[in-house]
Amino acid sequence: MQPKAGIRVGLCSRGFARPALAALFYFVLAAQSIAQTDTSKKFDQNYYVSYTDMVTSRIYFSQKYTSLRIKADEPVRDLEYRPNTTLNLGVGATYGWFTLNLAYGFNFLNKSDNPKGKTKYLDLQSHIYTRKMSIDLFGQLYKGFYAFPKRIVPQDRDLYYVRPDVKMRHWGGAAYYIYNWKKFSLRAAALQNEWQKKSAGSLLLGAEFYFGTNSGDSALVPRILENDYQQSGVIKTRYFDIGPGIGYAYTVVVDEHFYGTAGVTVSFPFSFHKQWRYGVTEKRITISPDVLSRVGVGYNSDRINVSVIWVNSSVQTKNDHGSYSIRTGNVRFNAAYRLVAGPKLKKKLKFFETRQP
Repeated sequence: MQPKAGIRVGLCSRGFARPALAALFYFVLAAQSIAQTDTSKKFDQNYYVSYTDMVTSRIYFSQKYTSLRIKADEPVRDLEYRPNTTLNLGVGATYGWFTLNLAYGFNFLNKSDNPKGKTKYLDLQSHIYTRKMSIDLFGQLYKGFYAFPKRIVPQDRDLYYVRPDVKMRHWGGAAYYIYNWKKFSLRAAALQNEWQKKSAGSLLLGAEFYFGTNSGDSALVPRILENDYQQSGVIKTRYFDIGPGIGYAYTVVVDEHFYGTAGVTVSFPFSFHKQWRYGVTEKRITISPDVLSRVGVGYNSDRINVSVIWVNSSVQTKNDHGSYSIRTGNVRFNAAYRLVAGPKLKKKLKFFETRQP
């Protein structure tokens, strides 16, 4: 059976090194099984062309992010915890249905005396693009956050409020069917192995699920702010969201080569939330919309793709004492070049080949 998918696997970590291989292996297996079940028919080559029989090499800069936002009532500002992550420089390649990207946060790209504290983290994101499907998988393990903006927590000095004890564990995924797949390619912007030549868009239908925990050794809301937030006294939250979603994506093409892609999906999940507050367990079930968006702009041709793409996921949870938002995403600048694989290389890469529909 010939696979017809584009799979992108990315890994970024600081600490948590040992669990990384196991989690990455799980993502790769999940992606491969999905890819091998895609049985796409012919697409309209007047709208886009495919280069899955070529090696798409790339160099890129990547900034992954995540945050926990503790919602407040107006006019009080939300309390947001962010990790201290790095700007990464990476290389990667796509051939057939498989993509591998490797990146590292080199010292010359990041300050060594950062006042935002230290963060240990493992950030896994796998984005799978078949002819008909868009699938996003997220896995975040973070420890060590700082409060944003700088002086939201009053202190004696002009410093960030640092919480090395705060932990976040966030997992989830979204799968959407690309209704107009014959004329619209999401892989052109996301994987750089296709070229959208004419403007087109598509309805997206699917579902999303997310689960995780947020916790600290003491209350997430500092004592000095406890009168401003309903979540005062909460030391841990746990959530599970699952439900259907709908959205739309569109690519505008100018003069065949220049393009802008934007897409957004909104899911309406049942949200199961549990939190520990002043020694009491509080539970609630609600329907809280979650939003997944992506935006990309760039230049495309037979051999070259230069682009910027942003993927953002926002998950909402709530309880009787306040609500929360978990935001994750990735901003990337890509410079890609497509190479013709020689006979010897094609033989070695045969397992990853995609039969053109």
